[in-house]
Amino acid sequence: MSNEPVIRPMTIDDWIFFRKFDAEIFPDDSVSENWFKKRLERDGFFTLDLNGQVVGQLVLAPYGENEGHLGRIGVSQDHQGKGYGNLLMKHAIEWFQKHEGIKQIHLYTQDHNKVAQSLYKKFGFTISGTTWHYFIPLDSLKPLNDYTCQEILENEIDPVGEKYASTLPAAQIRRFLTSDEFQVLTLKNNSGDVVGACRFTPSFPGCFPFVLDNIDSFDDFLAGLKQYSLPDYDYIRVTYTDYPKLAQLCEERMYKLHHRLFKMTLSLV
Repeated sequence: MSNEPVIRPMTIDDWIFFRKFDAEIFPDDSVSENWFKKRLERDGFFTLDLNGQVVGQLVLAPYGENEGHLGRIGVSQDHQGKGYGNLLMKHAIEWFQKHEGIKQIHLYTQDHNKVAQSLYKKFGFTISGTTWHYFIPLDSLKPLNDYTCQEILENEIDPVGEKYASTLPAAQIRRFLTSDEFQVLTLKNNSGDVVGACRFTPSFPGCFPFVLDNIDSFDDFLAGLKQYSLPDYDYIRVTYTDYPKLAQLCEERMYKLHHRLFKMTLSLV
């Protein structure tokens, strides 16, 4: 066998190695076998293969009309410091460059992970936002019942995508809706105006992206999401970007902060 690593598409046969590897580098967010199998159906899922074993991974996908999302990049602890992260990052950028129309790439990294940030900055990524991920106990909510949560309608996709173009563009909403894993939900006031939206994953259970026009509608939105969640969960995970007032509210309520992330962006033009 060659001692040189090879980047290739992930296959179903990689699950036995991937499971251990993924739990090692993402212990708080390792993926399920069901997620793994579904992700194999789409392009952009790669392994860094060394002698038949998974020692690195990439998860890549188009986002919206002209962006790319680098969902995961990682190298096993036993193989860090060998330049494998550089190999994966070069492959990721080349993959996005081959997709016509993609003008920039974004990713999320933990705010304290200086090693990862150094790698991304080396390839031209810059910090472009801050993201918070909180666990919200459903019994802590005090809804005002002034807002209604419901699944997005077909005729709402374009106007909602235009309103939240930087977070939930219409093309991405449509991609989310092609998967049975996700729902796209809106929050409306009593006049029927959309004042919030999110992608919701019932099995997680959580929402990201998550956007709100008014912080006072937060409890109503989360209470409305309860009907779409699975009954075994008494909390919802909420992840949002560049909303410090909402982060302050969550801190004041002493919600559990899972992590704070930096959004980093690379322009390809």
